[in-house]
This record gives sequence, structure tokens and C-alpha cells, in this order.
Amino acid sequence: MKHIVTINLKCKIKANQAWDQIRDFSTPHKYISFIQNTIVLGQPSGGVGSTRRVFTKYNYMDETITNWEEGSSFTVKLHRNKQAPFPFSAATFRYQIRSINKKDCELIGIFTYELLFGIIGIILNHLFLGIIIRFNIRRVIMGLKMYLNQSIII
Repeated sequence: MKHIVTINLKCKIKANQAWDQIRDFSTPHKYISFIQNTIVLGQPSGGVGSTRRVFTKYNYMDETITNWEEGSSFTVKLHRNKQAPFPFSAATFRYQIRSINKKDCELIGIFTYELLFGIIGIILNHLFLGIIIRFNIRRVIMGLKMYLNQSIII
């Protein structure tokens, strides 16, 4: 069963300025608190097929761009050794920017996932995994908002 978590936040930055920051595929460790470092694997460092490796304190995961819409969004497939990270059978994350007006935009994070273990995975998702996942996706988008707001000041 496919699950979707969407988090939207308003950001006081022009959409094109936000895109200029977000499109840099090498920077998630600057706005995701639980990521310590990022390495772009191979070339190019943006666009469909680009892959980055993100490191947490104890592990790493690869993210490969599967969809790129210049100026507005990109989607990454989360994997390690060609398999989705545990406990997922599939997982993608979409970074999206939508203009609200001339000086504000909306940051949208869409995490789409399927869990292992069939009905047991569905039950675990309803009991607690869904809450944990939603919390972490919100952390990503809130961190991105803070990062973008700081980039305007600098």
C-alpha cells in the first residue's frame, strides 16, 4: 500500500531565489539536521540520473533524481545498493517550490513510500511509523525554510 506525507510551509523568499538554493544537489546536510555530509556521485550534479550519498551519524543512503522540473521541483528515489532503505520497499521524496506572490513561496515536501511486511507494515504505520515519518519530513522542510531564510540575509 502506498502512503504519502505532504508538508507545506510558507517561506519569505522569491520562488526563483529558493530554486537557486534548492537545485544545488550537494547541500542537504546544510538544512537536514540528521544528515552530516553529502557527496555527489559522478556527474552531473543536478538533473535526472544524478546521485548523491547522504551520511548520518551511523549510516548512509543514496538519493537519485528520477524527475526534474527546472525552476519548480525534483524527485529523488531513496536507496542503498539499489534497494529502498529499511523498513521501506519503495521510497521517494519530492522537493517542490510554488510561488505565492512576488516575494513569497511555498515549500512542499512530498514523501511517498511503501512499507515491507504487508498488513503488518500497514498496522505499524498506523500505530507509530506514520507519526515518526511525518515528524521527520516536517523537520526536513522546516530546516530547508531556515536555510533559505538565512541565505537571503547573507
